[in-house]
Amino acid sequence: MAQIIALYSIKGGVGKTASVVNLAALSALQGRKTLLWDLDPQGAASWYLQAEPEGAPPLAQLLKAKSVMTGLRSSLHRHLTVLPADQRYHDIEHVLAEKKDAGFRIAKVLDGLTEHFDEIWIDTPPGITLLGDNVLRAADLVLVPLVPTHLSERTWFQLKAHLAEEKIKPGKLAAFLTMVDRRRALHRDFFADKTLEIPELLPVEIPYAALIEQMGDEQMPTVLKHARQPAAQAYFQLWQRVDALLQS
Repeated sequence: MAQIIALYSIKGGVGKTASVVNLAALSALQGRKTLLWDLDPQGAASWYLQAEPEGAPPLAQLLKAKSVMTGLRSSLHRHLTVLPADQRYHDIEHVLAEKKDAGFRIAKVLDGLTEHFDEIWIDTPPGITLLGDNVLRAADLVLVPLVPTHLSERTWFQLKAHLAEEKIKPGKLAAFLTMVDRRRALHRDFFADKTLEIPELLPVEIPYAALIEQMGDEQMPTVLKHARQPAAQAYFQLWQRVDALLQS
């Protein structure tokens, strides 16, 4: 049965999609049968992996455990499969709300996928939403990217409050720093200053790097195209931490 790992953030623009693409690619590189489920209607993860929007299943089909398999698309990378997204999924909140099992529909769909993969990585759209709550309930591990700023830190505590209020308990919850610019004092000192307030914060920093931004030009995960570069090595260190959490 597959382990389910969701990348989740209340705030957009924090490197969530770049992170899930690189982490899923690293799992596939280890020979694990890996699925990246792109649930963000922007479809950026699908585009990075050259899984064209035309391959995305219709929304009604996406939310049915028996038919979602027809939407799977092989990527250019061995062991890495994509369930792509496109802009049609903007209506997913309304469709979910009409379901009797509105808060658990994604978990039911995942039940039909887990026997076919070793790991399922989910790119979740930003914000506190019904779809997000579905993913939070279904995930074995929720990973939250945090830019080392006060505003991003605030969204972490908003998420914790939301989980408590809605009585949502992911299997495990962890955060990591992303888009770190060590020229800035706040960025350099954030981890040391916040470890007591955020004990779930992993001791790994993903740098603000042009190589990661170039994924848009190359449509190739940084960890595969530039494996020896510091940014790729930082993702590998994060992947190792995540793998240890999944095995513990």
